[in-house]
Amino acid sequence: MRPEPASTDDNSAARIDAFTDAAFAFAVTLLVIGGGDAPASFDALRQAVWDIPAFAVGFALIGMFWHAHLRWRRLCGSGDTASVLLTFSLVFLVLVYVYPLRIMAGSMVDYFRGQPSGLGGADLAGLFTLYGLGFAAMSAAVLGLFANGLRQLAGAGPTRSAVIGECVIWSLLCGSGLASAALAQFRATAPFSPWVYSLLPVLIGLFAARHDWTGERA
Repeated sequence: MRPEPASTDDNSAARIDAFTDAAFAFAVTLLVIGGGDAPASFDALRQAVWDIPAFAVGFALIGMFWHAHLRWRRLCGSGDTASVLLTFSLVFLVLVYVYPLRIMAGSMVDYFRGQPSGLGGADLAGLFTLYGLGFAAMSAAVLGLFANGLRQLAGAGPTRSAVIGECVIWSLLCGSGLASAALAQFRATAPFSPWVYSLLPVLIGLFAARHDWTGERA
């Protein structure tokens, strides 16, 4: 018996996912050590190796958003027109967000190494603002995907509970970006701007531990 051809929705979803994967892969290449230029000397190679922690931070954050899109597709299916637009928004944002992410990751690693970042107070405030707004915008796009998927799910069950959990988690992520950007606007609170993100593991961990992911509780 000849196998049934895939539906148009499945084909469209597969092509959109392939495009999304390629865009995220390209964003990762923009974080490659040395900006993609091969080191021409041992000093350049040593500096490239020294930048590995900053690359790892940026890679982990981009991977977090890519994996969120993967989880959304697994939980919510092929989606609709709104989900396509939200996916395109996420792709656009990650390609723009990669530049402040690269600078922010480098500055953070330099801070923990006890080295000056070379950025003044005004520059750091501007960087925290751009990074916070970009992080919030990407989190809002992922939140929109899960919220739109939740609207199409009927009844209770583990899938609906998981999507609700994702909506809450991405709301926390979006709020942290907005809070960090807001703190960066004032001289007195700007130093606390990057530390907002340190609260996320605690908040998300507490929520994840208490949330009913199986949908068994009323």
